[in-house]
Amino acid sequence: MTGTVLLEGTGLGKSYGGVRAVDGVSLRLSAGEVLGLIGPNGAGKTTLVDLLDGAQPADQGTLTIRGRKLTGPPSRRARSGLARTFQHPHLALDLTVRENVLLGAAAPALAGVGGLLRGLVAGAFRPAGKRFDAVVDQVAQALELGDLGRRCGDLTLGEQRLVEVARALAQRPSVLLLDEPFAGADAAGITAIADAVRAVRAEGCGIILVDHNVDIVASLVDRILLLRTGTVVFDGDPAECMASAEMQDVYFGTGGENVVA
Repeated sequence: MTGTVLLEGTGLGKSYGGVRAVDGVSLRLSAGEVLGLIGPNGAGKTTLVDLLDGAQPADQGTLTIRGRKLTGPPSRRARSGLARTFQHPHLALDLTVRENVLLGAAAPALAGVGGLLRGLVAGAFRPAGKRFDAVVDQVAQALELGDLGRRCGDLTLGEQRLVEVARALAQRPSVLLLDEPFAGADAAGITAIADAVRAVRAEGCGIILVDHNVDIVASLVDRILLLRTGTVVFDGDPAECMASAEMQDVYFGTGGENVVA
């Protein structure tokens, strides 16, 4: 249901040595909402996404999905309905486009990373995978992936990003984390990803969108979190954020000189 709180983090923190990468960040994501996460290099955007999906453990804070505590590795969080893409695409490069997207479609039905790997080795997706074919074909058509038999290692960076978005969408997530999905994509790819964001938002998925192209982000999101040195300095309307003193200071003042991603 649109408006229902899906993901909520309170006081999230992460340090690397003496550097505070994420410092007391709280956020809330509702069904059918797109939340933009922006800030200069080193603001802590990717670190925060890593805390949300379990790639990195938080030093402090709590995280819930649909009111239930969210803990453990990415595989457990994926089974709770969370999917993500990465700043640098994480694809099985020796597999085809179809096989990579099929991994996403089958992920909710398999028991974690071990189950995924065993399924691949045993060829389990061949007989059982037919029930996921419709999902794969639907996502592939929506994102205009083209020849699904191509090996992912032969694709351009922009094409790999598109496949990774398709794989995440094929999981049918309730919460989708997109980390720089537009980087390296051509105009057609950007349009396809933006259209997909709008489509899954309309179906009630909550989306957190991270990208350096703040104009694209502002055109797609309902709300923006602006980060500086791991802290939230603005949380609100995209147009107000773009015109705010905080935005000017972070991007054009002294506040943008940070060192942690």
